Amino acid sequence: MSDFEKTVNSFLNEELLSTKGLSNDCWDKHEFVDQALSRLFLRRFRKYATTQGVKTFVHDRLVNIVLKSLPLRFVPSFGGYKHWWCPTYPKTDWAEVFNIKFLLEYLAPIFNSYTTNRVSIEYESEEVILAELNNISQDGLDEYTKSFREALSVFQSIIGGKVDLSLVLAREQYEEMGFSKGKLLKRIEEMMPEYYARFDAYEEEDKKRRIAKVKSNYKLDGVKDCTGLSETEKYRLYRESRVLNEAFLDADYEIRGASFFDDESTIPLLFSFGLGPGGESWPHIGSSSSSMVDFWAGMGILEKRDNGMIVPRIISRSQYEMIKNALRSVPVQSKMSGANSNYDSILVYNGTLVF
Repeated sequence: MSDFEKTVNSFLNEELLSTKGLSNDCWDKHEFVDQALSRLFLRRFRKYATTQGVKTFVHDRLVNIVLKSLPLRFVPSFGGYKHWWCPTYPKTDWAEVFNIKFLLEYLAPIFNSYTTNRVSIEYESEEVILAELNNISQDGLDEYTKSFREALSVFQSIIGGKVDLSLVLAREQYEEMGFSKGKLLKRIEEMMPEYYARFDAYEEEDKKRRIAKVKSNYKLDGVKDCTGLSETEKYRLYRESRVLNEAFLDADYEIRGASFFDDESTIPLLFSFGLGPGGESWPHIGSSSSSMVDFWAGMGILEKRDNGMIVPRIISRSQYEMIKNALRSVPVQSKMSGANSNYDSILVYNGTLVF
C-alpha cells in the first residue's frame, strides 16, 4: 500500500469510521432544552434559513418530550434510493456514510445529555411508489434498503448504545397498520384529478421547476423504455410523475401522519427533499459538512486538498462529469469492508475542488 493509500485509509478508519468528532458534552438537565435548540439550529449543520415557525415547533416538541420523559426520536426523511446516474447504483456508497457521521456529529451532544429515555435516529424512506415515480426497478430499491441498513449496523457497532440507529420504510409501517400499497394507489387515483388541476394552476416558472426536478430523476430507459417518446409525450410523463408525487405526499400523511410524523416524541428532519404536509415546520439540514448535494442523489468521494487536508465530498452528476477523469480509485480496508462492494474502494480527487 502506497503512502497516499495509507493516508486515505487512515482518514476513513480513524476520522470517519470512529467516534472522533462526536461531542462528549453533557448538559445540566435544566439547561437541556435551551442547549438542544442552540445545537439544532447551529448554522454549520443547517441547509436553509430557519423560520420562527420551525423554531416554535421544535421548541414546543422538545419541551413536551422533556416534561413527559418521552423517548426522543429524530426522523430524517429522504427518498430512499440511490440515483441511477451514480456508478455505485443501486447500493449505498460513501455518501451515505458521510451523512450518517454528519448526523451523529450534529446530534451527539443531545443524545449524550438526554438520559431520561432512549434517543434514536430513524431514517425514514418513502420508497413505496418510487418505482412508479422514476421508472426504476423495485429490486434496485430493495438493494438500497438492505445496504443502508448494513451501513447503519456498522455505525451502531462503532458508537455502541448511546443512540439507536435504524431505517424505517413507509411500506413496512403500512403493513403494520393493515394498509397496503394497493390501497395507497387507489387513494392516490381518487386524488389525481384535483392534483392535476392544482399543478395546472401553478405559475409557469413554478411548473418548469417542478418538471425539471422530475426530468432529472426519471429514468427514460428504465423498467419501461420511454426513450422513443416525443418531447410532448415525455412532458406528459413528467407531469404525471410530478402530480403523482404531490398526491402521494398528502395521501401518505393521511395514512400515517398522526401515528408517525406527528407523534409527540418525534422531531422530523428534512434535507432538500420536498416539504409535504407539516414539513413547513421541520428543520432542514445539510448532507455533510462540506456538501449541499443530497447523499442519495450524489456520490461520496474524498478531496485531498493542496494543504494536505482530506475532506469528504458528495458530488452531483454534473460535478462528477467535470472531474471523473481526475479521480483516483484507492483500495480501502475498513469496518465497511464487506457491507457492499462500493466500500472496497473510494474515489479521491488529489487537489482542491472549486465548484
